[in-house]
This record gives sequence, C-alpha cells and structure tokens, in this order.
Amino acid sequence: MHMDDKEIEKYVDDIFNLLNGQISKEEIKKLFNIWLSFHYPPELIKQKIVQKYAPNKAIKISDIKGEFKNLNLKAKIVSIKINDKDGRKIASGLLGDETGTIPFTTSLNVSLEKGDVIKITNAYTSTFNYVLRLYIPSNGKIEKIEDKTIDTVRFSFSPLTINKLQKNFKNLDVRGKILYLEEKNGKSKKRYTGIIADETGYIPFTSWGKKLEQGKSYRIRGAYVREYKNRISLNIDENMEILPLEDIDINDKPIDMIEALNQNLQFAYFEGIILDIKDDTGIIARCPVCGKALKGRECPEHGEVSPVNDLIGKVTFDDGTLAATMILNRQQMENITNNSFDNLMKTVISSPGIPIIKEELEKNVLLKPFKIFARLSIKDSNRIVLYPYMLKLLDQKYIEKLRESIQEMVQ
Repeated sequence: MHMDDKEIEKYVDDIFNLLNGQISKEEIKKLFNIWLSFHYPPELIKQKIVQKYAPNKAIKISDIKGEFKNLNLKAKIVSIKINDKDGRKIASGLLGDETGTIPFTTSLNVSLEKGDVIKITNAYTSTFNYVLRLYIPSNGKIEKIEDKTIDTVRFSFSPLTINKLQKNFKNLDVRGKILYLEEKNGKSKKRYTGIIADETGYIPFTSWGKKLEQGKSYRIRGAYVREYKNRISLNIDENMEILPLEDIDINDKPIDMIEALNQNLQFAYFEGIILDIKDDTGIIARCPVCGKALKGRECPEHGEVSPVNDLIGKVTFDDGTLAATMILNRQQMENITNNSFDNLMKTVISSPGIPIIKEELEKNVLLKPFKIFARLSIKDSNRIVLYPYMLKLLDQKYIEKLRESIQEMVQ
C-alpha cells in the first residue's frame, strides 16, 4: 500500500501519543514502514505497534476501525438485551464512550444493565452484515467499574449504501435522493412516505414528523431498517440528524423486467410500450378508512361503509422481455389525460354506458413508449404487476426498437 510522508507522519504522531512517548518517533516510523512493506492496512499497523509496547492499554472506540484482536477498552452500556441461545445467555447491544459507539456481543456470564460502565479485556472485532462489531469471547473479561469520565457518550453511525441495508440494521449513516414523496396524516404527527435512492439501489422510507423534499438529496444519521410483510424500509424520526446534500448520482438506467425478476428487485427503471388498456379502467369505489377497493359497500376490514369514488387505470406494459399489468393512480390518470377527476366524473355521468375514461387513456398512451420507475410485484399465478412512481414519455425512435424486441419474443 502506498502512503505519502504526510500520511505516515500522522500515524506516527498518533502512535507516539497513544504510547505516551514510550518509544521515539524515529523507532515508530521504522516499525510502521516495515509493516507497510508487507501491505498491512495502516490502522492494523497502528494497533499492532500499540499492543506490542502497551499490551494492557485501553483504547477509545473511535480508534477501532478494522478487524482487531486482543482489544482492551472502557465503555458505557448504551443499550442491551439478553437472548437465550442453545441454553446459553447471549448479551448484545451498544457500547459507547466519549469518542463513539459500537455494537457488542458476549456470552460471558456477567450481570449487565443499561448505564453500566465496564472494563473489557481481550475482545476482538469482526464485521457482520457490513457492520463492525465488538465480541467479548470466553477467554475475555468484563468488569463493572466506576468511571465518571464516560458520562457523555458520542454516538457514531455505520455508513452504508442502500444495496447493503438489511432488516434490523440500526444507527445508520445513509445518503440518498428522494425520488418520490407522499404526505399522510398520522395519529399524532405528520408521516411522510416515499422512495430514497443512491447509485446502488432504492428503498422505501417513512419519516415521522420530519419533512423531506422530493428531488432533494440528504445525509441521514441514526436511521434504522424495519421489515413488514417481507419488505424492508428505512425509518426516520425527528430526533435524527438530517443534512441537505448537493444532488447525488442515482442509478436510473433501465433494465429488462425479466432481469429484475432474476435479481429479485423490488424497484427498477424500465422502458416499454403500453400495448393495451384494460376494460376495468375507470371509476372504482374505495373504503374511506383504509382505501381498499370495494365490492359493493363491503370492506373486508371495516364492514359496510359509505364508498368514496376514485380513479384507476389498468394497462399492459411490455418491455420486449415480459408483459405486465401496470396500475395508474388518480393523479397519474389526471396528468396523462390532462383532465381533473371532477371533470372526468361529470363526463362519465353525462355519457352512461360509454367507457369514456378508457377512451381518454387510449388517446394519450396506447402504443406509446414510456420510461417508468416502478415497484414490481408478483401476484397469484405469477402475474406481474407494476406500480409506477414516475412515467416519462419517450421519443418515437424507441417505438421501433421496442416493437422489434416484442415481435422477436412472439415469433
């Protein structure tokens, strides 16, 4: 690994200070360059030199930046939970000091509680689910101590790209651009839901009481991931640190639907042609409480209700590899037809028996090429359904290319 003299000097100074001048800077630099010649990472070299000359020295959490062994430190238990695994009690949670925080796990039989300050001997670190964690093994040691210097804990966060997010991840440092945003009324505060993206992928998010802006980019520190109905989402609350960023790059390159299915993607950009408008496009009745489509006046969750009229479009979208049903909501229908819901309702009432809305949609989208960003879902009988967040009409040059692809699939 190549490092310039300035970078090496910085590490030498850090090691000199950690060892309280126990050996000279010249000797430290000599040792550092020897390890560096064997291509060891500089943080690991730093740890090895400190452990060689001060094996019992406690380090700060901010100095733990890789997978190390034989670590000694003092820290405060920020959070803890105890689980039974194969008859053993496993404690896991979050440790902190004035420099940062780190997740920990131990099977040592020690009574620990939130707020305890502990001295840890012979721990090691390892990366699990892309997050660096501290492990105190059976040959390690945990002692409760009194130490007022660790009264205030500085929280640190795990920087991760969206493609690496998994359920139950916490204390995250995520950067992303808001592709889609919808405001909803919660019981006690506003709730904002949508899609956030970076160059690696997309994920739904919910922000409780903290308004973000569609099209803007943010750095979110302290976010966490939850799972609901086998789908993960990023959760944000008003206590988290949210910093505006310059516009970040996202991956908006379209892929084939068949490739999206093979990769098990929940969201993607697609390009294709709208081949057909389905007969059940038009006015539907919804439950005023949950918004589900009704059969008659009965809601499966809320019983008999007073229906609320809504607008829906159902079309066939084909990208040359697969055909899918695409569902258009009221706002998208209004935008496509360049007409308001109220005006469309008046037209339907004044022309009973005529599929006015279907005809309006046919005039505007039939056999036209679109680029869409959509959620992809598999329904019963392997039926593919797309729920678009963005529709963009493409130039006519795309039609022939897509038609050729579709014809090749048919032949």
